[in-house]
Amino acid sequence: MLSARRIPLGIAVRLVRAALPISRTWRFRHPDDPGRPYRPVLKREVHACWHEHLLPLTCLLAGQELATLASRDRDGEIISRVLRRLGYEVARGSSTRGGSAGFRQLARSFAAGRGVILTGDGPRGPRRSLKEGAARIAKLTDSAVTVVGVAASSGRRLPSWDRFLIPAPGATVFVSLAPVVADGAPGTGDIQAALRCQVARCEQAAREARWSRPPGVVRSGRGAARDASPRPGRGTPARRSLELRLRRHWRRSRAALPLRGLARIYGGVHDARGRLYDAGFLLTHSAGIPVISVGGVTVGGSGKTPLAASIGRMLREAGHRPALLARGFADEVDLLAHEAPGASIRGHADRLRSGRRASAEGATVAIVDDGFQHRRLFRDLDLLVLDRDALRRTNGARLPAGPFRERWDRAVVRADAIIVTGRESWTAEVSRFDAELRDRLWDLAPGVPVATAVFGHGPLEAASAGARGWPGSPAPRLALTGIMKPNLFFAQAGAACASVRERLALSDHGSPSRRERTAAIRAARRGGVLTTRKDLARLRPFFDPGLPIWVLPETLAWKAGWDDVRRVILDTASGRQDRDPAAAG
Repeated sequence: MLSARRIPLGIAVRLVRAALPISRTWRFRHPDDPGRPYRPVLKREVHACWHEHLLPLTCLLAGQELATLASRDRDGEIISRVLRRLGYEVARGSSTRGGSAGFRQLARSFAAGRGVILTGDGPRGPRRSLKEGAARIAKLTDSAVTVVGVAASSGRRLPSWDRFLIPAPGATVFVSLAPVVADGAPGTGDIQAALRCQVARCEQAAREARWSRPPGVVRSGRGAARDASPRPGRGTPARRSLELRLRRHWRRSRAALPLRGLARIYGGVHDARGRLYDAGFLLTHSAGIPVISVGGVTVGGSGKTPLAASIGRMLREAGHRPALLARGFADEVDLLAHEAPGASIRGHADRLRSGRRASAEGATVAIVDDGFQHRRLFRDLDLLVLDRDALRRTNGARLPAGPFRERWDRAVVRADAIIVTGRESWTAEVSRFDAELRDRLWDLAPGVPVATAVFGHGPLEAASAGARGWPGSPAPRLALTGIMKPNLFFAQAGAACASVRERLALSDHGSPSRRERTAAIRAARRGGVLTTRKDLARLRPFFDPGLPIWVLPETLAWKAGWDDVRRVILDTASGRQDRDPAAAG
């Protein structure tokens, strides 16, 4: 197969230009007015966007007297030739090569009357991690900054570092512009927060566009017409209804026969994959630095992400430079960034790639969030998180008949340390169950250290301007969450705040629909919203800043065994745990 790098430069430019006419089929819309075409006219100021949205924005903003920056490598040469044909003025340089000269040329273009638009995470990422370029050029030109969010109702993502977006022919492309509001000159953090907010608005509008059928009626029967009904999608009531039904089956001693049949198929495929790794037919690969995996055997709700953040914070305090490798869900990435300040946070499905990049950029240890089944990446330490609530209250079956990805009594053999977690109150009954579980774990995996932890909650924290200006004690009326176990959060919310009267559960990692946002605002109008730290980044863009929003922060209390597990973690991070990659599964 001919590599793209071997295509002559002139031919590569012609191929890119030949693909641009597809943009004429795209329907550009604003998230607040999806029924009307949207063609924004950019002001003479600095604009920031993500690198993955370069293609639709290039086509939308062509001919608007804009200047931009392209790297000095071969890809930058292709991009600069295409952009110049579309009317852009292109300066050459990047954060790694020729950046100062490029910024000076942009400043001259700005002085000559052109606006400036920059991709904040280019040219090589990490994805959606803003560099200082936009803030720097804004300070250099004494200009305001506007962020540009983009999302498409359908399209393809390239397997590149930025997951480059190519909207499908006829797709609806949502574009949203908003100025960055800050005290004084906007900093990198202010710009990144504003950009994430606008992208979230566009992505929600794109999801709603995918769920809805085109306007009009559908004919059926003898010419009768009926209204076209919305089609369910991620985060819709239909999805949540399916999740609730599955959870009810998980708490039965035996799930329905079709679910048990699917569970046998899923389990067979999973076990076959594990045997291929054990036999060496599938290989593990090193990231070049010690890797600590924090993973589980159940789907969601066991506390893997806050545990990974806690370990990252501990390692940073011990003098290490940790990198936290997440799956890529925005809410998990934001939670890790908040709970482990100073650590490098990377969200991508390919953990091996993320780990190697973290190693190349100076990280001394990588922590993989939800990595127990991610066996392609070699782990120096496997921390297995067992969900006490799932062990006590479910049937122990595999997906979809139960919440388990694999049999926990077999999985403990692969673990180097085990952490048992739970969010229920620590009662005498729970303490007795925990002691019995620890005894059984000792029989199944002798010599493996076992720790027990309980998640609780701290005092409410204001998370919006409306909450910070709230007179008196917090009094949220609505508890709102999109996590795997909303019932446990609602129990904690009721215990922490007697003012909570209404509850709304979204699907795991889900976002509210327009109807649900209206209902939530109506329910919260007399007191505000209470949510989790993990939900906050995903839900805040959908509500007005004046709406009082509080966060119920989680606390972590260790009941037993933490000193032994902590010692193993520190030894691994320091390279004192000698594990042979060739022998690892």
